Amino acid sequence: MEFVVLRRANQSTERGDQPPALEPGVFLRPSDSALRLTHREGVWRRSSGPYAPREVVAGLTLVQAPSRADVIEQVRWWPLFDAGAVYEIRDQGPAVTGSGHDAIPSPVRNPDWTRYLVFLRADADSEAEPGVAADAAAEARARMRAHEERSVQAGVLLAGSALGPTRTATRVRFANANTSLVPGPFTDVQELVAGYWIIQAATLDAAIAWACGCPYPQAAAGAGTVTVEIREVCERREQREFTPEMRAAEEKLRAELLEGVLREALQKRQRMF
Repeated sequence: MEFVVLRRANQSTERGDQPPALEPGVFLRPSDSALRLTHREGVWRRSSGPYAPREVVAGLTLVQAPSRADVIEQVRWWPLFDAGAVYEIRDQGPAVTGSGHDAIPSPVRNPDWTRYLVFLRADADSEAEPGVAADAAAEARARMRAHEERSVQAGVLLAGSALGPTRTATRVRFANANTSLVPGPFTDVQELVAGYWIIQAATLDAAIAWACGCPYPQAAAGAGTVTVEIREVCERREQREFTPEMRAAEEKLRAELLEGVLREALQKRQRMF
């Protein structure tokens, strides 16, 4: 099974404190450089960040695992960047590129172009699933699939996928030496994303043109509202490695987490007898 782990933003990531390279995944620049495009009544409108941290994502990681429980266990033991990290585990839909049955081979990464992550913001329909009749949904998916294939062939689209609704999602929250699990669904749609694409483009304007050119089902015939968020990817060379001080803090936090887990297990065992 394939999952997407979204790293929710907080004050640390919004300050520009990017996680060290030991934490897996793709990380994004703070939302003060982000751009949202909203399509309503046939017109695209723009708004610039920053946005409230609870509304945005700081990065994402793709994970293959036998079950969601296995992903949760992996995430609980990732290197900690800060004690207030929140990870949102979502089901991944069919991948645009890769090795799956319907996946398209990925284009070559162009080192002279910038990578952008384009989020499709969630709405009531994407959370309800399905939001349209089956035949209309199939036709809309076919149009989007054709657009994605053309984008891959043009060397623009690197990866992407729809995400399952949050009724199947789980959030892993780190708070000091404790972790907690929060099961979906999550009711504040303004905080959620319904899918993503990773693209590469020579300029931000080119990335905007690509995002506005997608055949979104909600935008057909001027009906419905579409909101997408364009974020620049922070390349690995710009991220810092763990310093000795960070490693010491990490080891201390992990020891406290392990102590808490063992204490909880002992208390459960004592209650059984």
